[in-house]
Amino acid sequence: MPELFIRGSLSDLFKKIKETVDSDIGKITNEEILNIDINEWTKFLWNKYTIEPITLYEENITYNLEETTIKRYNKFHHHNPYESEYFSMDGYKMTFSVPFEGNEKLLYFQASTYIMSRFEVDSVESSTSNKCGIIKYSLEYTRQELESKENQKDFILSQFKCRFDKYIKNIDYINDDVKKFNTSLNLSIKESLEKRRKKAGDYIALRAKLDLPLNLNPNAPNTVPVVLAKKSKTIPSRPEKKFSKPEYTISDKDYENINNIISMSCTSMEKTASTFIKLQEEELRDIVVSHLNTHYSNVTGETFNKVGKTDIHILFDSKAAYIAECKIWHGEKKFKEALEQLFSYTTWRDIKTSLIVFNKENKNFSNVLSVVENYLKTCPLCRTKREKNKNEWDCTFQKYAASDEIISVFIGVYDLYC
Repeated sequence: MPELFIRGSLSDLFKKIKETVDSDIGKITNEEILNIDINEWTKFLWNKYTIEPITLYEENITYNLEETTIKRYNKFHHHNPYESEYFSMDGYKMTFSVPFEGNEKLLYFQASTYIMSRFEVDSVESSTSNKCGIIKYSLEYTRQELESKENQKDFILSQFKCRFDKYIKNIDYINDDVKKFNTSLNLSIKESLEKRRKKAGDYIALRAKLDLPLNLNPNAPNTVPVVLAKKSKTIPSRPEKKFSKPEYTISDKDYENINNIISMSCTSMEKTASTFIKLQEEELRDIVVSHLNTHYSNVTGETFNKVGKTDIHILFDSKAAYIAECKIWHGEKKFKEALEQLFSYTTWRDIKTSLIVFNKENKNFSNVLSVVENYLKTCPLCRTKREKNKNEWDCTFQKYAASDEIISVFIGVYDLYC
């Protein structure tokens, strides 16, 4: 039978979590740490590493009775070795199912304050997003023991309460420690981020004094930073037709990496939607641009430029090799117009683009995704569609019905509704 509260001290678990947080913060590049919002990142990391305490739903405890065979020690065995050590008796088993929510791993650790005893249970089922976890605990009685009681139900329930109250008390002690840890974690994360920022600032200031150029960090988290470069003309696949060929473009590897950065940036906004829902298109666009520019730079200034109201451009010799648009969701018609607007900016074959859409007004975000998915399925200009996530697609489009020009479009739809 599993036994609770015996795997070690909660303080050791807390120490490992803080070490993991410090390790994650240490992996943030110098360029990133100097451009992030410390308060937003503190909230993000706190939400990621905070521990959910155990909540028992005592009012929803259920129980079930079944017949069983009970083994009891034979006290006469000690005096007569020919006697059996145990004898079997008919009996009953009452199993209690105690629902709970929270991190079930906590049930196996010992709090700073605890009750000295053994805490055996039949089983522990983990909680999920769809259902509560269950602690199963049983009591066994011989037929004679139970039938001798006048009010058998009250007897069993009082026995359960008397024994399980100690379990509840230990869980209360655990939750007290978790609450203190969660409170201290917020301050610890903020201090670590500020320390990391100061270290990065000192390093970059020293490089500036030594007149050394800054390079992209190859260990930037969750991305593959690469230097954007010009790409020479390519021979047309069908020489019998003449197309206006791109003088500049970005590689598929760059394009994939840019879209990964956009995805991470916007997903991070979703996690703290209450902070970003009040922002307008241009302000949301500026956040995405700032994140992109922490990964790409060149000697002439920012790689990603803001042109017009909501466009994002990569410019080579004043010519766009990558275009993105940020839009607020206002229905399928506006979504279609946003794509057409994006296409209108393109001047070269096989240009790479992105359309970033933020939902701020629709409670039913899944319905927004369904509209986008259906439009992509039925749009005659959509040549290919690959779903990366439920809210992100890699597509190719004909620029217009009679055109041979193909445009790559990454479409990401993100939920800021709260």
